[in-house]
Parts: sequence; C-alpha cells; structure tokens
Amino acid sequence: MATTLVSDLIGRTALDRDGRGLGTVQDVVVRRTREGRYEVVGLVVGRHTVAGRFGYGGTLEPPTPWHRVLRWMRRHERYLPWEDIADPADPVRARVGSADLRTWRGHGHGGL
Repeated sequence: MATTLVSDLIGRTALDRDGRGLGTVQDVVVRRTREGRYEVVGLVVGRHTVAGRFGYGGTLEPPTPWHRVLRWMRRHERYLPWEDIADPADPVRARVGSADLRTWRGHGHGGL
C-alpha cells in the first residue's frame, strides 16, 4: 500500500467521474480503529473558504452571531468517501458524479 501524507492531499484538485471539477481537497476525514490506528475514510472537497481554514464547521463551533454566515461560506463543501475515489493522485479522481456527493457538515454537526 502506498503512503500518502495528508499535507500532500490538501489543496489537490478533485474531479468527478466525468472530469468536472469538484474544487480542491479542503480536509481529510479520519477515524480511529479499535486497534488504535487511524484510517482515512474520506475527503472534504470544494472551494477554499476562510471559515474552513479557521476550523469552523469541524469540531470548533463559531461564535453564535457568525454561525449562519460561516455555514453559508462553506455551503459548497462536499464529502467524498474514500471508497468512491478512483485515484488519489494529483488530480484526485472520483468514481462518482458530483450530484452523488453529500454536503459536508463537519464533525461538530454530526458529520454528514
């Protein structure tokens, strides 16, 4: 199995199965296994937003007055499950179309 660094994935262009742009990889979603290892379960793809770079939408909750604004700024982010990735190289190529991807709500919002 090839090793890929998270830092290498962040910022890569992502394409759907038809070659249409999904944006760039904004985040990598991992989970901890029972054995204590971490495994990649998916990617968050979309447009770059300031809200995402501050961590809002993940485990960090924004201040109440900003909640709606920051959520609106991240409205284009989609979750691409790892099993739907045909090739994680640059560009990342998905096995599915853009319409098949779910909106990403972040871990702090129940994930998907």
